[in-house]
Amino acid sequence: MSIGRNDPCPCGSGKKYKKCCLQATEQAPSLALYYQRLSRAHDRLINALPPLAIQTFGQEVIAEAFDEFMLWPENSEEITEEIFKKAGPLFFPWFFFNWEYDRLSETKLDGPEGKTLLELYIEKEGDRLDPLEDLLIRSVNRKPNSFWEVISVDKGTSVLIQDIFTGTRIQAQEYTASRKLQPHDIIFGRAVDVDGVGMLLGVAPTIIPPGEKPTLIELRKQLSRGRVPITDETLYDWDYEIRKLYFDIEKALFTPPKLHNSDGHPLEFHRLVYEITSAEEALGQLGDLCLTLAPEELSGDAKRNRSGRITEVEFSWDRKGYKRQPGLTHTTLGHLLIKGNRLTAEVNSAERAEELRRKIDARLKGIGRFKMDEIQDMETLLSQPSAEGKNEETAREHEELMQKPEVQEYLAEVLLKHWEYWVNQKLPILGGKTPKKAVKTTDGREAVEALLNEATRDRGQDPYLLEGNRKGVQRVREILGLKTSPGGPEK
Repeated sequence: MSIGRNDPCPCGSGKKYKKCCLQATEQAPSLALYYQRLSRAHDRLINALPPLAIQTFGQEVIAEAFDEFMLWPENSEEITEEIFKKAGPLFFPWFFFNWEYDRLSETKLDGPEGKTLLELYIEKEGDRLDPLEDLLIRSVNRKPNSFWEVISVDKGTSVLIQDIFTGTRIQAQEYTASRKLQPHDIIFGRAVDVDGVGMLLGVAPTIIPPGEKPTLIELRKQLSRGRVPITDETLYDWDYEIRKLYFDIEKALFTPPKLHNSDGHPLEFHRLVYEITSAEEALGQLGDLCLTLAPEELSGDAKRNRSGRITEVEFSWDRKGYKRQPGLTHTTLGHLLIKGNRLTAEVNSAERAEELRRKIDARLKGIGRFKMDEIQDMETLLSQPSAEGKNEETAREHEELMQKPEVQEYLAEVLLKHWEYWVNQKLPILGGKTPKKAVKTTDGREAVEALLNEATRDRGQDPYLLEGNRKGVQRVREILGLKTSPGGPEK
């Protein structure tokens, strides 16, 4: 049953419906309609500005502006069509709204200096300028790019974002991005308030994870020069440095990480192969390399022939303690397989291969002879046809293992110890400070919060690991006195 305009409002306020909740009900569609009108005005501007730019400055203007946007790369010929296309969503709004011709540049253009294309468009159109276009231009002209943190998301409708540098908050009407973004994501680009309507006009497609926020906080310290408020004018003056930081972060996010083992050695897979005279004698000499199983356990696990002699046994090469995780009692350094008259030992770095070979050579004098060192990199291993099948088998075995309560309990205990240790660990991302020391300042507290938000993200990892990390992070919050997860200083 519909409610009449003059009926009592169903909220119980005692007012007529038209004087109460009807206004709020009609507000959302009106905002959406206004946003659509502003978007159409924006599209008209975007279509009109390229011809104006070429007409005013000449055919070289876009190449000249793009060279500046990319921070004048040493070899402009390296800018491919793919790079230009990828940068388009961020470059063209900057070109239209922020770029100014400088007569000191190497390329000489025909147009005036010191004016944006939007300012030239206003001069050209004069009184013919559409009111919505005029409103949009005055809101977006010379508006700088910045880093924005997602505070909350209304899926399919809007996203509340906060400028990490200035603290300004905007409720942006954004239907597509609001389906992809989640709280604590960071986006780079331009957000404006146009007559009460928040809009994203020129945002990079790369979503930055919260773990990068401490780096942005460091730049914020430079921008504020102590206690000076950061404004849009500040960001405009620091346009080069801010854009460079975005390019550096984007490059790091898309550059495959250099993988290292727990000792910090670059990953390089070695298989040491030996010819041995006796499997049983070899085990007797090499068994002390394994610290997780006693000699009788190793012997009991071995396969034997009808005569009772050992023909095959597999065991690990261990070391007490774990450099990066105090909750673990041992570090597995490699795996050894004795089978018949052959010994193979596998490790994941050149340094470990050299160390293990010295140990084996010393123990197998007279009963073993080194044959070869097979070296494989990560790409080669992953390209092997059997890799996918092995991964599936490993995943099944892992899932079966994690179903055991004692394994879950052990994992939870290890992760909890890791996070308790983490609060006193000096971290480069925090400027060499420990989290416990960093939280004593507002900026440091915000940086630690960002790292914790990153750690508890669901990126499709093992659910038991995710849950363990979330409980560990909660323990960190208790230790450090972090009860909430702020988005930063609100303006």
